[in-house]
Amino acid sequence: MAHKTGSEAPWLVEYSRLATVHWLDSDCFQVSDMRNFRYRGVGDPLAAWDDRCFRLSEVTQTDLVLSYWGGNAIAHVFLSFGFSNGEWLAVSIETRRRQNQPWSAFGGFLRNYPVIYVVADERDLIGVRSDVRRERVWLYGLTLTQEQRQRLLRDYLLRIQQVNAHPEWYNTLFNNCTTNILHHGRAVSPAVKYDWRILLSGYADRYCYRMGLLDTRLPFETLRQRSRLIRPEDACIDDDFSQDIRRQRASSFLPEIKE
Repeated sequence: MAHKTGSEAPWLVEYSRLATVHWLDSDCFQVSDMRNFRYRGVGDPLAAWDDRCFRLSEVTQTDLVLSYWGGNAIAHVFLSFGFSNGEWLAVSIETRRRQNQPWSAFGGFLRNYPVIYVVADERDLIGVRSDVRRERVWLYGLTLTQEQRQRLLRDYLLRIQQVNAHPEWYNTLFNNCTTNILHHGRAVSPAVKYDWRILLSGYADRYCYRMGLLDTRLPFETLRQRSRLIRPEDACIDDDFSQDIRRQRASSFLPEIKE
């Protein structure tokens, strides 16, 4: 897929670099240009990227993130992978836009936006939504086995390499954040299939619950209520961000004390 050059505006700073994956061996991989932005306010990032190494064998958790900026039917959906050393690797499938290029769902039906896999620190990808933009964010733990987590992460990494080598156009219906996650989900289970909840991304958590990918020991509405990420107005996006947001989730699952 060729893109025009020359007089076109450059990419928005958050999309100016493509994260790349380098395999050091069959287990260890390095992510170069992993995004690690800080934010002074909406639309005012402090740009930063770094290189980090991870091991597939050390992935211990996979979380599903849903972030709503408007109504309840549409959300941005992405995954984050946790490792035994406490680090988290968040991966968000987005539209790569240029400066002064607005996003529109209708524009997503046309060849306006390349697909980009944003690989970033959670302080960036989740923090900008929960603390800076003040979107409504839900954080769910996926009930995957160790083997499934590794297969899923490997599938993501191979897809990043594929999209970087052979760019694709975003499509509002057929090549978006949730349809790509559905594709990756098939690396975990062939039972993962297209569903109307994928089209209406705000219901992706209900789909995962129905597929047994979330904790079904609780009724869905109870699980959803306890998985809401609510950050104080004066919260700081610091180095303990990933631990803080999960301490909040863990505390909400403590058994109620009856007096």
